[in-house]
Amino acid sequence: MDNAADTAAAVAAMTDAELVGLWDQVQDPENLTPLEQAVIDEMERREVDF
Repeated sequence: MDNAADTAAAVAAMTDAELVGLWDQVQDPENLTPLEQAVIDEMERREVDF
């Protein structure tokens, strides 16, 4: 993604299942990519269980 707004918009368009699927693939939760952080932010916003 080019910028944080594009990343956030792409993540916001995902289903809860897609978000959880991406979260399950995170290999290093201590060093998140911008996409991974956006996934976490969106999951928290929607109150999706990790």
